[in-house]
Amino acid sequence: MDILKTKDAADLLSVSQTTIKRWAAMFPDFFPKDRFGHYTFSEREINRLIHIKDRVNHGEALESIQLSPSHGMQSSQPMEENLLHDKPLENMLSRLDDIERSLDRKADEVVSVQLLQQREELEDLRQMIKQLAVSLETIQHPDGKSLSSHEELHPVAAARLQTPPRKRGLLRTFFSFL
Repeated sequence: MDILKTKDAADLLSVSQTTIKRWAAMFPDFFPKDRFGHYTFSEREINRLIHIKDRVNHGEALESIQLSPSHGMQSSQPMEENLLHDKPLENMLSRLDDIERSLDRKADEVVSVQLLQQREELEDLRQMIKQLAVSLETIQHPDGKSLSSHEELHPVAAARLQTPPRKRGLLRTFFSFL
């Protein structure tokens, strides 16, 4: 049996659509709505509606009717069929777990590579600072070392040492004495 809309279920049970909606609203746990807020009825829900109709026809009040999860289930349906429906779900969940683990592993690898790159950059910066410190010492204390030994310095530090210092402006010299 296909999924029926409220109108089709009402026609099948020979009751009004309002009655179907009232019955379904009375038992919201057993009659869920679709994403648009409409009731849809499978074979199980139709069997539950038939059970409700029979109880109401026998004079029972709608409020006193109790539905259990087994209402609407056919007893001839084997449990193995339910287990078969759970198997794809378990398979999908295990695949999702595998994907999450591989994503975690990939994220860890990316972070590790980034850390290694940053460590290399920091080491280059440390080397440059050491070379700059040595060149500053050479400039401040010229005790025999010449400034022409730029070959052992870092290329950026050597280029800085070879460029002549900027001349101060005339106004700056006047205001620096004040």
